[in-house]
Amino acid sequence: MAAISLLAAKAQNNELPTATLQHGEQTMVFIGVDAFKNAYEAAADSGDVITLSSGQFNSPSNITKSLSVYGTGFEDDEATGTKATVIGGGITLRHGDINDSDGNVIKEGRKVNGCRFEGIALNYISLESETNDIIITKCKFNELSSWVTTTNLTVKQCVGWRIMGSYDYIVFNNLYIVNSHLDNTNYIDDKSTVQVDHCIVTGNLSKAVLCTNSILYESLYSGATAKNNIFVGLNSSVGNGVQDMNNNWTNVADAGVWAEEDADGSYAENKTFELKYPEKYMGTDSTQIGLHGGLYPWNKIPCTPRIVESNIDTKTSAEGKLKVSIKVEAQTKE
Repeated sequence: MAAISLLAAKAQNNELPTATLQHGEQTMVFIGVDAFKNAYEAAADSGDVITLSSGQFNSPSNITKSLSVYGTGFEDDEATGTKATVIGGGITLRHGDINDSDGNVIKEGRKVNGCRFEGIALNYISLESETNDIIITKCKFNELSSWVTTTNLTVKQCVGWRIMGSYDYIVFNNLYIVNSHLDNTNYIDDKSTVQVDHCIVTGNLSKAVLCTNSILYESLYSGATAKNNIFVGLNSSVGNGVQDMNNNWTNVADAGVWAEEDADGSYAENKTFELKYPEKYMGTDSTQIGLHGGLYPWNKIPCTPRIVESNIDTKTSAEGKLKVSIKVEAQTKE
């Protein structure tokens, strides 16, 4: 059984946010709004896991370590009474290069590769150094942006406003957006390889995109490729310059798409996004088009262990020890 140590300025009650750091066989517990920051500072350069309870957390100024961060979910879970995990501001991944006064690199920082983020609500995720093999699952964000070439970035079962390059048309090598609700992609270089699959997209998609098995509310930019998508709107079409690989449904009204009455494609936490005729709109993988088809059918509850309850005594024992009880649960499939 892993050893548990508690790190806090003083004894706290169970109303405060909690972060656990799993480092090999050792588990450390941090308490308070800076719990995430403190857990990160104590983490090794790679391989450690930070699990956040529900509540509001401050974020480290930069993440320069390869680690995994798991929350309770990006929205409150009424079924279990579990509240969301919210990171104030956002997350910035950066190598941590050391520069001279002219901006020249004196010493290169370690690569921030293989990070995992799941079950978190935040404003932004910023990739400010070359990163590889990043997976973002069941998170809600306003903006996901990259400032340099990014390789193997996966976004699945997420809700986001936009995914973009940093105004200079950045190359994304193997950007995979799957079973997510998204408004748009922007400033993505034509040389990028981007696939959007089993998603709902309410805005425009860049011309580097291959879009499949999705529900779209705007035309794609010229140069994009579309296959097996529903284009919603009485005047919707594949669009000029878009490579139509056939099997797209165009000019479909909202009433013909959604099972819920008066539904549209906009995001709201109480919407199910179930199709009215799932057997009619079948994807290239023989599952229904949209969020509930494909390899990762829509489910907002994190699959990784999440802290659903923590009880921390407010007083220490005569030996100076503090009793900590943490309840963790995980669903069995994505």
